[in-house]
Amino acid sequence: MGRYYKIVLSFVLAIFMMTNTIFAYGEKSLNVINITHLFKQIQQIKFAQLESSTLQSQYKFDLSENTMDKKLVKITIPNLQDTKNKSIKDYSTLANNTQQTKKAEKEDTEECQQVMSLSDEQINLLSKLVAAEARGESYEGQVAVAAVVLNRVQDSRFPDSIEGVIYQKNAFSVVRNGYIKAERTEESDKAVKDALYGNDPTNNAIYFWNPDISTCNWINTLNPHLRIGNHVFAR
Repeated sequence: MGRYYKIVLSFVLAIFMMTNTIFAYGEKSLNVINITHLFKQIQQIKFAQLESSTLQSQYKFDLSENTMDKKLVKITIPNLQDTKNKSIKDYSTLANNTQQTKKAEKEDTEECQQVMSLSDEQINLLSKLVAAEARGESYEGQVAVAAVVLNRVQDSRFPDSIEGVIYQKNAFSVVRNGYIKAERTEESDKAVKDALYGNDPTNNAIYFWNPDISTCNWINTLNPHLRIGNHVFAR
């Protein structure tokens, strides 16, 4: 009886220990499961916080008094690459515009070069001639007189200087009668400057006269090609 009692007692103890072991293992497994689940929850919380932080950098809340609910308002975040490309494009456009401006200025300078180089004394003398010969004429008529003098200087049939052309014998009546000694005007100065920079209303004429008062028979034999005010012009 004592022998069987020990066997039964040992069996009971074995079952008890096995049960405790299984229960302990089950608790341990349960704890592992709980810890794993908790870790996943922590990861989800961190991800949600990161996502919320990203949204806050791109959106802001509209909390105006007239708005009852929070509204997400998108903030435009500039793209660095787009900004770089735009800067390069703007610089290229600016460079092209600068180059075109310089080219245009160069063309204007070339177009506005003087017909010939004159000293201040020569310009003053020509302005006096214009003021005397074209008195009472329009501004265009004054430019035309200055242009004729310049055309003569460049024509091989006439003297090659302003003084030579103006003081050529019997060339201008105002030289003979002394009217050329009168003071030049602001308008005659401007007319000379325009003619000097290529403005020629006469279309390369080298003669002009007033047919109503001219007493020179030879000049009246020329064939005028245009008229400006009281003067007619011929080549």
